[in-house]
Amino acid sequence: MNLRTRGYTLHELLSSLAIVSLLLGIAVPEAQRFRANQQLASASNTLATSLALARSESIKRQRPVLIDNGDGDWASGWQVFVDLNNNGQADGGESILRQDAALPSGVIAKGNTPVRRYIRYTPLGNAQLLGGAFQAGTLTICHASGGHAIRRLVLSASGRLRRSQGAAGSC
Repeated sequence: MNLRTRGYTLHELLSSLAIVSLLLGIAVPEAQRFRANQQLASASNTLATSLALARSESIKRQRPVLIDNGDGDWASGWQVFVDLNNNGQADGGESILRQDAALPSGVIAKGNTPVRRYIRYTPLGNAQLLGGAFQAGTLTICHASGGHAIRRLVLSASGRLRRSQGAAGSC
């Protein structure tokens, strides 16, 4: 008769626990870093897609099209609409082409003065302020933690958009 029981010794359990703890200590911060980078990439792509839509629709419809964040904070969301009466506001009867919700918590998106609240495309595809002056500026997208590369969408007066990345830091 064999009375030997099967199981693990305390030494084996502690060794396994130490290895699992070590692996989790490495994997969890990397997973969080990966998630934050994906949020920044997604926010940048979503905003660039809205800008491309607005420009193409303004050319196609031969009407001004605005991307408006409403409150000066691009992270709170924005809408793309045809501005039939050139007043810079989505009024009744004006088509809302796209509505984007707020960006994930921790993602900051802001524009410098010319693009702080809105971007307006003319039927020629140019970016132009409501007063008629050309509109050029930079939208900066970063993470509140400051540990991730900053993404920029640079708008030229011709309406073209250029993407760039900067070193990690605060926006």
